[in-house]
Amino acid sequence: MKRYIYLLVFIGSLISSTSMSGQSKAPNILLITMDDMSWDSPGICGGPIPDLTPHIDKLASEGILFEKAYVQAPNCSPSRSVIQTSLYPHQSGMRGFFYVEPNGSTLPEILKENGYMTGVINKLADTSLSPDSERYWDSSIGLNGHEKRSAKAYSEQLSGFLKSANTSGKPFYCVVNVADPHKPFFNDPGSKKSGFDDFKPSKLYTLNDITVPEFLPSHPKIKQELLNYYNSVKRGDDCVGEIISTINNRAYFENTIVILLSDHGMPFPFAKSSLYQNGIRTPLIVSWPNKIAKGQANKENLVSAVDIAPTLLELIGISVPKTYQGHSFHSLVLGNKIESTDYIFAQFDENAGGIPRPSRTVLGKRYGYIFNPWATGKLPFRSAADYHTSYKVMKALAVNDTVTERRFKNWVFRATEELYDYANDPNALNNLIDDPKYQDVLVELREKLMVQLKVTNDYVLPAFENKNDKAFLNDWMEIQIREAKLRTKTIIWKRYTNSSGSTKNNTKLFKIDDLSYSGN
Repeated sequence: MKRYIYLLVFIGSLISSTSMSGQSKAPNILLITMDDMSWDSPGICGGPIPDLTPHIDKLASEGILFEKAYVQAPNCSPSRSVIQTSLYPHQSGMRGFFYVEPNGSTLPEILKENGYMTGVINKLADTSLSPDSERYWDSSIGLNGHEKRSAKAYSEQLSGFLKSANTSGKPFYCVVNVADPHKPFFNDPGSKKSGFDDFKPSKLYTLNDITVPEFLPSHPKIKQELLNYYNSVKRGDDCVGEIISTINNRAYFENTIVILLSDHGMPFPFAKSSLYQNGIRTPLIVSWPNKIAKGQANKENLVSAVDIAPTLLELIGISVPKTYQGHSFHSLVLGNKIESTDYIFAQFDENAGGIPRPSRTVLGKRYGYIFNPWATGKLPFRSAADYHTSYKVMKALAVNDTVTERRFKNWVFRATEELYDYANDPNALNNLIDDPKYQDVLVELREKLMVQLKVTNDYVLPAFENKNDKAFLNDWMEIQIREAKLRTKTIIWKRYTNSSGSTKNNTKLFKIDDLSYSGN
């Protein structure tokens, strides 16, 4: 008799799991990413520009803002891979801007297996590990040319996806990748040429609204580039407003978990492509009406992108794979006080062209330690910033200004080890690595990083074990450069060009073990 009753209850739950409109009552998931937006640009995060991000701020007011949130990589494709895999880039193989063969179940695959319709809007390649996108996404929607900067385009494409989801009767997982404020910024010469400036921000700011952050030199050209950046943030927020409005208009909002974050920091020196806070800290917002209390701000707990997949799975009641490296913070989302991780780990491996400059960092709630095995004085750092105004201005100023010269050389050559007190030095201006007052902190953070490198089988481990041997580090980097060069010529790339030239003839998928460091 009991079995009969349980069977009736189970059948009844299945029948009630779908609404009369055909849309499942299981929670939907909408993940919104901003491209190259600094953690402290939104008003809710203390942003300096008035009324810059009203839509992002409103979303935060409807849920919880994590003030100490980080991503695992300060560049696009590696960072986004972490969200979908809950693996560090060296574990998934997504060190750079090439495709890899997944070695575990990604978040969209798990959700598909559990009855979800999955979709991605914009940046399909950077949101996927391998080229077979149908493995992850039931629907992949690209935005052509200048439409990537159009708020209306995001609304239209999301509406089409929601219509398909409603027809399927399935809950959905949709990733919407907003292109702003990625370069070229609004009013940049490249933006005008590409037609991006056809879509103007809802409000334009002036130079009087701009303050140059202390990690950059104060110069009129840098200030103008920052103005263009902030106007692009405004346009990105306009896109967020249209996305949220589209969900509301479709009456999905109350049954949708919304997550918003940036993939990494703003595209300026000492931010994007760096492991300083301005490179890896992100505004992380989670909203779920009637489930998550409104207006929360978590100021204490460290969370990061590697934790997002397990958090989402636990929120919707799906088992988390044991291979996942992240720790679910779903209890924090729901307002419960729990112990969370004491340290965050992040990494940079190579730039979009395939030039390797591997670095690793460990951060606690106050201090951050960075290891740069390439920074022996032999190799300069290479990143997209080299082509932008602020970098060029710094380089020019460094010729005659000793302060800027010191700062510029620090960006280009770094130090093998760096230690910062982010509580008192949030912009990483004072390297404490040789300060005897911080040696206990240094020893602790070194030990934490060593454990992380071993546990995650990080290819950087041999370099860290020999961090005081400059000859070893130089030889080790020669191996990394040769292997990276081979990748640029033999695997499927996510960009049209890399350091070897055109990528059109690359045909082989990268196998993680093929190019592992042997220690020889």
